[in-house]
Amino acid sequence: MLTKVHYPVARCAIAGENPRRNGMNEHVRVLYGALDEVEEGNIILRGSLDPETLKNLKSAPYQREVLPLVQISKLIEAFKSGSVPDIDLGMRGHTVAEREGTFILKDDVYIVDGLQRVTAGLQFIQAGGVPRLGATVHFGTTEEWERERFKILNVDRIPLSPNVLLRNLREKISVIETLYNLSMEPTFTMGRRICWDQRQNRNHLISALMFIKTVGVLHSYFGPGRSHKLHELARSMQTTMEKVGRNTLRANVVIFFDLVDECWGIKKVVFREGAVWLRGTFLWALADILALHENFWRGDRLFVDADLTAKIRLFPVTDPTVAQLSSSGGKARDMLRAMLVDHINAGKRTKRLISRSPMVKVSTPTSESQ
Repeated sequence: MLTKVHYPVARCAIAGENPRRNGMNEHVRVLYGALDEVEEGNIILRGSLDPETLKNLKSAPYQREVLPLVQISKLIEAFKSGSVPDIDLGMRGHTVAEREGTFILKDDVYIVDGLQRVTAGLQFIQAGGVPRLGATVHFGTTEEWERERFKILNVDRIPLSPNVLLRNLREKISVIETLYNLSMEPTFTMGRRICWDQRQNRNHLISALMFIKTVGVLHSYFGPGRSHKLHELARSMQTTMEKVGRNTLRANVVIFFDLVDECWGIKKVVFREGAVWLRGTFLWALADILALHENFWRGDRLFVDADLTAKIRLFPVTDPTVAQLSSSGGKARDMLRAMLVDHINAGKRTKRLISRSPMVKVSTPTSESQ
């Protein structure tokens, strides 16, 4: 049960008197606070932490180590925009002083979730900033209780899907908006079959991340498109679209998935698990072959003639080795790519695949809408 200290004890900090004289500089203060009753009658406190008292928060052994400076710097940037999530705290006691919405936590307060945000906030203060950081405070906690909650919040918590992160980039990066809108068109072979949500449903065949990666590899001759980091991939795809043009990029994506549909089928796929040709490694290998050979391009536009389409269609996607490679990563992609190239070239003395020059020689279009 909370023990509320009488107002005169807390008034020096609230009314602007010198808290050091009363020893209150060692406490944590929560501004604009409000008590709330949660499950089983437990009382929690929600409010904004007084930046001057962030240094008084304690860290227990169950916490992770502080992130590298480059990661902390990102959080500092987030403080500048005011978009930092609240942290979770545990006070190992019940003694609280309160006046007009300001709560002074008299017992030791430990960080349960938010060590990196607190670290960034302290560095932001050193740089002259004022971090705005909200908090939820639990009372009467023990290290055992805190450790279990830390596990719930960090280990058992479902991480945000990269599909959602990509979807949320639409407003800032136009190539993501372009590809998102295309994926929602019912006339597109993959229309409404690409997952931009946290979880895939039975109608989804591939994830948004796989879709963007495939498009990046397909256009990798024209610019960077092979990054595995989400934000770098999105920015590199933006660079590529600015080179080839929005309409050309859209058309190339449509042609690519039409090719997959014509060769092995997309529209009639019911269970994605059995569609080897829609697995990430297979799509990557096929896109890479198209990207790196002159036979498939007319300038910056993808073009697959009937003879090549017929030959690609005969690739044994039901072969156990192909299925195994398509479900793997790393060198499996190179092996699968080599198998596809050998298959396309097999039995040909002429019209074999011709590698493109590694040089990027695509100028920014002047007549096409970007």
